Amino acid sequence: MFVAGVDLGSGYCKCVILKDNDIVAKAMYPIEGDPQRISKKMMNEMFSSLKVKANGVKIVCTGRNRKKLTLKNQEMPEITCIANGAYKLIPSVRTIVDVGALTNKVIKINSEGRVMDYVINDKCASGSGMFLELVAKALEVDISKLGELAAQSNNPLTITNQCSIFGESEVIYLVNEGKNESDIAAGVCNSIAGQLFSLLKRINMEEDVTLVGGVAHNVQIRRNLEHRLNLTLKTFPLDPFYIGAYGAALYASEMQ
Repeated sequence: MFVAGVDLGSGYCKCVILKDNDIVAKAMYPIEGDPQRISKKMMNEMFSSLKVKANGVKIVCTGRNRKKLTLKNQEMPEITCIANGAYKLIPSVRTIVDVGALTNKVIKINSEGRVMDYVINDKCASGSGMFLELVAKALEVDISKLGELAAQSNNPLTITNQCSIFGESEVIYLVNEGKNESDIAAGVCNSIAGQLFSLLKRINMEEDVTLVGGVAHNVQIRRNLEHRLNLTLKTFPLDPFYIGAYGAALYASEMQ
């Protein structure tokens, strides 16, 4: 039996399809300002490739735009699905840091994978994936390479602004001043790691700690956060972009 979990977020739509609890397909599409159209297109293409009829698949949807997916059996909170996916992959995990397109979240779970507490920073997008995309654009580098560029820095600059708008302006100013691009990138990544560290202190984190979302691929943010925490972040056997969608798919597999 096929089941699917869809994480319809602010920047990307992610889907994981399971068969007998094994991942048989996964995909990620940029939202492009139209989550309803993109999610429908993605689901149709995935089901077509598997030669599966959509009406025979149980689907659980999560994420900020989950109400925009018409083809679903149930909606579930993003925090619950992230916790479920992370716990099933790493049962020892107790604290999960999620960096989304617009918000950052820290989730604390117990030994059974239940959410015990969480904090969300949704006041500004300066510490989020959207801010990194703006910075990558200003530096004229692909966002997937931003962490590697930052890791080359020998003298990271200090990014003072905590607002995404002014933070982007500060980066542009530094570029125009001829500052080293790797030092700018490192400053941005270290600033985001600092904001995540502040969230972790608010929730009284417990080990093991892991990082989910696309920002988990950013080597500089990982290294800086590990340095602040004095520990090694746990890594998943699955791309951290898909943890929420995977957790939703697991819930779908439990539906009667």
